[in-house]
Amino acid sequence: MALNQKIKKIGLAVALIILAIVLGSAVGVYNIKSGKSNSQRIIGNWQTIDKDKDLNSADLLTIAQVAVYGPYALTKKEVIYLSTNTDSDGNELDPKSDYIISGKKLDAKYWSITAYDENGFLIKNPINKYSYNLEDVKYEADSTSYQINLSGSAQKENWLPVNNVKKATLIIRLYLPSEKLRDNLTVETLPSIKKIK
Repeated sequence: MALNQKIKKIGLAVALIILAIVLGSAVGVYNIKSGKSNSQRIIGNWQTIDKDKDLNSADLLTIAQVAVYGPYALTKKEVIYLSTNTDSDGNELDPKSDYIISGKKLDAKYWSITAYDENGFLIKNPINKYSYNLEDVKYEADSTSYQINLSGSAQKENWLPVNNVKKATLIIRLYLPSEKLRDNLTVETLPSIKKIK
């Protein structure tokens, strides 16, 4: 009888340990997939992981997220990554709608804006265009302002296609940003995203 009680207690302890591992793993996976961590900074509808840390000293959740979604990421002195899946009014980007991404040249050696699908992949499209950067975007007459057309239907210029996807996410990469830009990222310095239809 005493042996049966002991076996039951051991079995219960093992079951509780397995349950704790499963629940802990589920919470960890959820936190990694959520894309939120203590190292993020929210700037309007954009979010970044640069805050006051770089990846050499970031919290474990940020390190895990970068390992999954951005392996080989550089430090914040070398690059700043910003992402959004909402427009400037805070509404989720709808790939069936058209948007204008408006901005000015960013004070970095190189910058780009790239569109990704719901799985984090580049969006297949008829013109094989996945991003715009400081070298290939067509600027306005002032040579510093630009407008990018985020749309599922063909546009005349600066068309960033988002055809046949359920969700879209935009990523800005700022390579070798100036110290001034690093310290003063604001809604005014980042591109706005306005729905036009």
